[in-house]
Amino acid sequence: VNADLPDVIEIWNNVFIQFSREADGSLRKLPAQHVDTGMGFERLTSILQGKDSNYDTDIFMPIFAAITEITGARPYAGKVGKEDVGFIDMAYRVVADHIRTLSFAIADGAVPDNDGRGYVLRRVLRRAVRYGRQNLGADLGFFSKLVPIFVKLMGGTFPELIKHEAHITAIIKDEEESFSTTIDKGLVKFKQFAEKVGDDKVFSGEDAHFLYTSMGFPVDLTELMAEEMDMTIDKAGFEAKMKEEHEKSLAAHLEKTRGSSGKDMRLVAEQTAFLVSSGIPATDDSSKYVWNEELTGCVAKALFVGRGVTEDGIGFTDSISSEDGDIGFI
Repeated sequence: VNADLPDVIEIWNNVFIQFSREADGSLRKLPAQHVDTGMGFERLTSILQGKDSNYDTDIFMPIFAAITEITGARPYAGKVGKEDVGFIDMAYRVVADHIRTLSFAIADGAVPDNDGRGYVLRRVLRRAVRYGRQNLGADLGFFSKLVPIFVKLMGGTFPELIKHEAHITAIIKDEEESFSTTIDKGLVKFKQFAEKVGDDKVFSGEDAHFLYTSMGFPVDLTELMAEEMDMTIDKAGFEAKMKEEHEKSLAAHLEKTRGSSGKDMRLVAEQTAFLVSSGIPATDDSSKYVWNEELTGCVAKALFVGRGVTEDGIGFTDSISSEDGDIGFI
């Protein structure tokens, strides 16, 4: 699209949403098709402000100034590639971009987690913290301090940022502190693994897997660190270790997704489309984001997949004992 020229950029595109690609590679037609269209906000701003880079606009420069003040690093200079000694300007761009991503996502209700979109956010946060710690020399806790600066910058246009500022800050601070317990040890461990890499410049997939499982380093973070040292990662070895673990937990995962009835209880495109066409309103789960006030008048409801172990065949019971195994209460 960009013809490998910085002056040729795409500012608008259309995406035709029609199929879902299945695990076997086949395409399944979605129950509803639509066109997704949008303009790149940052790219349009760079054109209007006559800048060659999105990062030279007033969208990012105030954040860069705050990063300089908080970390004590030299000011942002816009360098890339070999000119960016120590990857300092790269770190500026990553940290600024990622505080924006996380602030918007958390304001919309997403949170860092170990699965799905939550894991994407956790990877984004840990990548930013690593760059801040290793390349900018920042102290632990620096990342959450950028939230007020970003909210002040964008809150006038996006009032949800102002509304949820305390929540955003708390989530990022908690995640940053959690990662801080392993990041320094992980960086030391990475250095030790890197020192034993041979002339082929290939970082062990098994070592990458260790950093992932024991130090909380997503593989793309380890890959970036390896690239900075002119190394590649043995992705095949890493995937083999991941597959080994996946196969061990597959049976448990299938049991979880199917419940105990033997039926597939997942809601995918066809099921959700049926509910919408039947006039079933979407679940109002906004209350789960209310953490600072006591809820009243709440009613707990659950879809129960019974095991049929009682006389009525439903599975509810009036009494329990230690022989019943794992028990959950509502």
